Amino acid sequence: MSPNAKRPFDGTLEAVTFDCWNTLLYEENWYAAHARRVVELHRVAVEAGYTATREAATRAFDSAWSRHMDLWRREQATGAVEVARWSLEILGIELHRVDLDRLVDHWQQASHEDVEALAGSRHLLQRLRSLGIHTALVCDTGLTPGRVVRSHLERKGLLELLELQIFSDEVGVPKPHPRMFHAALEPLRVAPERSVHVGDLRRTDVAGGRGAGMGTVRLRARFDDLEALPEADAVADTHAHLGALLGLADA
Repeated sequence: MSPNAKRPFDGTLEAVTFDCWNTLLYEENWYAAHARRVVELHRVAVEAGYTATREAATRAFDSAWSRHMDLWRREQATGAVEVARWSLEILGIELHRVDLDRLVDHWQQASHEDVEALAGSRHLLQRLRSLGIHTALVCDTGLTPGRVVRSHLERKGLLELLELQIFSDEVGVPKPHPRMFHAALEPLRVAPERSVHVGDLRRTDVAGGRGAGMGTVRLRARFDDLEALPEADAVADTHAHLGALLGLADA
């Protein structure tokens, strides 16, 4: 790294918090998981005696997902339970006619086989922990709740390297709400000005970390967010680049 390159903090770094999706983990084939969820919704409809087509199930799921995303942008937390209910309502299916718990569980697990860790993520977490720098996850959840994300992290060898895991479905609000970031920093007893948040989205990660008083890094290894919102203190292309920005000599 050039000696003049911008770093995301000044002073002593005591903690780094990470977004999850497209920062530590990524979903290799979102479309496959989407298809599995639609298939399950259609199966539920048919078993309940309704004549909904696969195309109708797709439209219902996509409409419900759009509602979830709209609420997320308004800083309201919803997940698989709400999206399942909305989808069934759109199809005109009475909730008491279906096994809602089974549908929700299937949707929550639908991405299991497609989740991978970003290159270099485990090495960077190991390096941070070896230097005594605290690490935590600050993650918004969609159809995949915190308990399932933890299983993904464990399978990829990352869970043990994250001292805390903060999820929007457990806190009750999504990023950029400051409660998400304080939920990580306060138990670690780290002041915001001695910490950095890393994530891929300007609206949630950059604005949220900055609003909590933290330094910020936007990681564009998997997704380059070009939304017209303020940029992070620094931008990293890879986890190795991120390590250099954080001042880790051999990251």
